[in-house]
Amino acid sequence: MKGLIRRRSLIFRLLLLSVAAVALPALLISAIYRSISSRALLESIQQQQTELARRIAVEVNDEVHQAQSLVAIVAHSSFFSAGSRVDQYEALHNLLESSPAFQETMLTSAAGTELLKVSRQGGPQHLMKRFEDLRQTYIGPPFFSGNRAPTILLVEPIRSFANPQRKGAILAKMSFTTLGALVRQAAVGPHGIAYIVDSRGTLLAHPDENLVLAHTSWASRRVVQSWLIQPDRSTMLTRDRDPQGDELLSIAYPIPLLKSAVVIQQPKADVYAPLEHMRREFIIWTLVSVLVFLVMALAIAWKILKPLRQLQVAVEEVGQGKREIHLNIHTHDELEDLASTFEKMIQSLGALERMRRDLINMVVHDLKMPLSTILPSLESLLVGDLGPLSKDQSHFIQMARRSGLEMLMLIQNLLDVAKMEEGKLTLHPEPFTSGDWARSVVANFQPLAEAAKKKLTLEIAYGIPALKGDIPLLSRVLGNFISNALRHTVPASGEVTVSLYQDGDQLAVEIRDNGEGIPEAEQKMIFERFVQGQGPSSSVPAGEAGLRSGTGLGLTFCKMIIEAHGGHITLFSQPKEGSVFTFRLPLVRESAAANPKIAVPSTD
Repeated sequence: MKGLIRRRSLIFRLLLLSVAAVALPALLISAIYRSISSRALLESIQQQQTELARRIAVEVNDEVHQAQSLVAIVAHSSFFSAGSRVDQYEALHNLLESSPAFQETMLTSAAGTELLKVSRQGGPQHLMKRFEDLRQTYIGPPFFSGNRAPTILLVEPIRSFANPQRKGAILAKMSFTTLGALVRQAAVGPHGIAYIVDSRGTLLAHPDENLVLAHTSWASRRVVQSWLIQPDRSTMLTRDRDPQGDELLSIAYPIPLLKSAVVIQQPKADVYAPLEHMRREFIIWTLVSVLVFLVMALAIAWKILKPLRQLQVAVEEVGQGKREIHLNIHTHDELEDLASTFEKMIQSLGALERMRRDLINMVVHDLKMPLSTILPSLESLLVGDLGPLSKDQSHFIQMARRSGLEMLMLIQNLLDVAKMEEGKLTLHPEPFTSGDWARSVVANFQPLAEAAKKKLTLEIAYGIPALKGDIPLLSRVLGNFISNALRHTVPASGEVTVSLYQDGDQLAVEIRDNGEGIPEAEQKMIFERFVQGQGPSSSVPAGEAGLRSGTGLGLTFCKMIIEAHGGHITLFSQPKEGSVFTFRLPLVRESAAANPKIAVPSTD
């Protein structure tokens, strides 16, 4: 399960790396490009709006100049200055008809008294107003006439070479009703408009003439306020909002002759529409790129993980003792080199394992031969075949015999563990009663316990069913635990208790002692092969160490035999308080079939 999680984590990291490799640069480039494009777009819009406003302002100026030129032509004409009143009326009428923008024309004296007037609306031809300072060409500021239309007054003094005594001026009222058509013709995007305001912010021209006739004031607009601060200069691109709250981008360009300004405005959404379109396209192509890279990452991840899975399975098989492994990995990269190195390592491990087994077999057989001679000789001495022995002689010979038996058990453990690893140890299960079996094993250790002045107790619960197993092997297991417990307790005060009871459908065999206990760090490794602790504590006399002395195969042998019978072993220990080893064997079903072969995983 952990391996699967690691594989998923590796795939996730590869996919995350692929997405990051595409998305992060794309987002960074998009942000930079959007910033640059936004500035460039705003500069372009400002240039376009400024140029359009300048063109409209020039057209308005040209129209005013043209009208002023027409008035000047009449005012400077000798025919007009020397002619009769009828001739002058005819000239004023012709001037009125020369441009639809002219609403009234009139002739005034040098003192400003109205002498003659021609109007499109007709009316009495009498003096209506006195004008002053008519000696200079004059273009008045816009104002609203009686028809509520914006109007300006043009004044041109009379200059006659034919009659220098003739003084006065020609005045013309010029209406800006034609400006609406001019701003309506201005192309300002799909929803943009152009309009003209005077120095007070009042509309002079707008595509909607009703706003002009209503004398609408847009002095509160930000762009108008910016222009009013410096009326002789065009404004920068200004952010504004219309009455509906939509954001606008506007610019104002002055019309010096009219003391007015042309304003060009566009909705911000229209201005940024190309950028938004580009952003959507960019997002779509980024998603497509991410998808392509994800597919590529999955393919690469699969190509990497497939040989890694093979290596993982091979490592697990090596952990189980398998030494014949061939990896079919041909990636032509470092993974193939790793697989090749791994195979060589397995071959080396196999060779070392064979050497170890051969050495163990050789050492074991060489040791068993002298022991097979020593033990019978010691037994012969103990029974008195060579004469009676003194008490001290008998004690030392018994100690030698006990050490020989322990050595024989160690040798047998080596042989049995090697056989179990190779799957060659055969069980010979037979039914037996747990009480009789335990009594016979404990009885063998009573003399040893009494000699060391230690207490060995057997407790058997009532009604335990019979079970089936290999009696000699199970006896050796129980004997190993009892021997270790006795060795691990202090003489005179040491106590070892063997308890048998039924735990569900299992027989529980518990071996409890009051020895020094096992450190927690050693408890995790105590059943592994050739693993020993740091030695006995100071409370255990020299020569009495048990669990942490010897070859380190006793508990390994016990674990393998119990598991071969379908059981398991648990350990509970507290330093300086003792240890409790408990192994359980099944009671209901048979522990093994007839003459089974034991295949025990390697604990390397």
